[in-house]
Amino acid sequence: MGRARLAALAAALLAGGAARSETLEYKIVWPSGARLGTVRLDMTGAQMKPMAPLTARMTMDASFPGVPVTGEFHSTMDGKGCTQRFEKRFTLALRRSDEVVTVAGGKAVRKTGAGGGESTMAVPACAHDALAFLQFVRRELKAGRVPTDGKLLFGAQYGVTVKKLGPDKVTIGGGKVDAERFVFHVKGPASESEFEILFSPDMARTPLEVRVDMAVGKFRLELAP
Repeated sequence: MGRARLAALAAALLAGGAARSETLEYKIVWPSGARLGTVRLDMTGAQMKPMAPLTARMTMDASFPGVPVTGEFHSTMDGKGCTQRFEKRFTLALRRSDEVVTVAGGKAVRKTGAGGGESTMAVPACAHDALAFLQFVRRELKAGRVPTDGKLLFGAQYGVTVKKLGPDKVTIGGGKVDAERFVFHVKGPASESEFEILFSPDMARTPLEVRVDMAVGKFRLELAP
């Protein structure tokens, strides 16, 4: 799984943004149609308080017999939705990734586990990790605006372009519900990818379905009814 595709998937999954606490659960649908794996997103914090911190935590388990595929992502943001700290732990079979990024003063310091070392990069005054960027997206949609292009932190910095594709329908609990479809193009130093998110027109702009193209086919995340 390429880093850009993983960044796309994580960003799509971590699309929190309501000005309240919330929990969203998704089923992972594999290209074969099999529903194998779950994703849980927990958002806590209140944007009603300007300087109150916001936190988002996403856990993923897409394991199948003999091959563990798990991930945990945690973001701490300030009251404006800017990243202060981002933690990422991911396991794919025998491969493990563990890193912590802290952001302050226009710089992001990335520390990796297992003796991987430390690096520093310049970032915007209000930097966004994958969670914080999609937090920003939902906030913009709630305000009636199409989000502007930007960057997200996911190990490296990735440029993200956003395009509205129009209305669509999503099946939830056996019924069809209205949704608005957006495509996100993610480009990094050495790779790029795309994913789609279908948002509800409700006040929270809840992400109803996520579609991500991988080398083995298209994966979907369906909101559990």
